[in-house]
Amino acid sequence: MDFDYIEDLIERENSFTMQEFSTSVNEFLTFRKYKILTDKGSVSHQQAVEKAENEYEEFNKTQKIVSDFDKEMKKITNNNRL
Repeated sequence: MDFDYIEDLIERENSFTMQEFSTSVNEFLTFRKYKILTDKGSVSHQQAVEKAENEYEEFNKTQKIVSDFDKEMKKITNNNRL
């Protein structure tokens, strides 16, 4: 999906309900000839959670994420060594 469209809506400070936002995005996707899911689909919540966790685990191997907490702990630890 083209997130530039959504960023543009936000930057122009358009205000709309979630229903209006959803309709706008669906119209954009239809214009761009993307297929739009018309029902709930066939993936259960549990399957989606498992897929997301597995994808994150795979992604996290290639891109190490250092949290703000970890950064602060490293600063504290390094300062205590001096």
